[in-house]
Amino acid sequence: MSNGDSIAGLFSGQWTSGLKIMGTYTKPNLYEPDKKESTWVLELGRLAVSPEQKWRAVFSECWSRLGCEAPGQPEESRRAWENIAVTLTTGRRDSPELLSRSQSRVLEKLEVIPQHTGPVTAGRYDVIRRYLTKACETPLHPLGGLLETLVTVYRMTYIGVGSNRRLLQQAVEEIKSYLRRIFQLVRFLFPDLPDEGGVIHADHKGSLETNQQGLVVSSSTLLLPVLLPRLYPPLFTLYSLDKEREEEVYWDCVLRLNKQPDLGLLAFLGVLQKFWPVSVSVLGEKQQVLPSTKDSCFASAVETLQQISTTFTPSDKLLVIQRTFEELTQEVQALLEGDFLLSMDDLLPLFLYVVLRAR
Repeated sequence: MSNGDSIAGLFSGQWTSGLKIMGTYTKPNLYEPDKKESTWVLELGRLAVSPEQKWRAVFSECWSRLGCEAPGQPEESRRAWENIAVTLTTGRRDSPELLSRSQSRVLEKLEVIPQHTGPVTAGRYDVIRRYLTKACETPLHPLGGLLETLVTVYRMTYIGVGSNRRLLQQAVEEIKSYLRRIFQLVRFLFPDLPDEGGVIHADHKGSLETNQQGLVVSSSTLLLPVLLPRLYPPLFTLYSLDKEREEEVYWDCVLRLNKQPDLGLLAFLGVLQKFWPVSVSVLGEKQQVLPSTKDSCFASAVETLQQISTTFTPSDKLLVIQRTFEELTQEVQALLEGDFLLSMDDLLPLFLYVVLRAR
């Protein structure tokens, strides 16, 4: 039956006069609840299209614009670069009135074929990264057109009716699939770029972005800064729906604790009294910290942490947290008038205060 019930046995008679049944009537939803529930969990998403199979036509179109019917061989990259230059030149010539002066300058720079062969040093890697950033922001470029289409279909999939917490895992896997396939295109254009997880050693001039071990190449560090900001709104919504209960509890605690004045909150969090500010600078004037003072202590660190909402990639968010710790350390050192090294036991309560005030 449609509800899962079943009858097994002998049937006799006619439809018009009624059927005689001798057998067993079974309701699996009553006698096998655990089995049905586990089966349902296993079936969830089983019929979904795998991320690698999605939007294959979109990627095929990008490959064709590069002059390849399928993922090309490294020796075909020269022809792909020529096709890119022709596409950009044609687009700039055919619609000059639709382009601003800055867009025209960007197109002129992208028309110049960069050095795409030879050893990739830290300096060249930075050049590749900056080139990809400009290319992905230019719809006339094959990579920019690809990115624009992917962003459109992603938003159409996961906004509105598709905004369901059960689709979170699929949404994340789809972004990972984008990264893998776009990185394949990038390595086709730059054949000597190391594969995922490869290491680029620092050149003789050195680089601020490398250390003695070198720079690890990954699709995330190279492409997430240009891809994730555009996909962040629907992805953030899915995460919020998935953690709706936890977020509600979190904000309830944050709002409740933020009602306390600064000194009261510092005491509640267990911050040592020697770290309590005696005075704070407000508009260039020093003011005494009173028991009723609120939202004034460690203001620089709080403002720094608030910038985390303007970043999108994990690495950028970690940099904001790092700068917050640095600001917090500087404020404590200025308070104690000395070069004081904070231990984690001292730093954690202070950081909790900053997190609460940053909201």
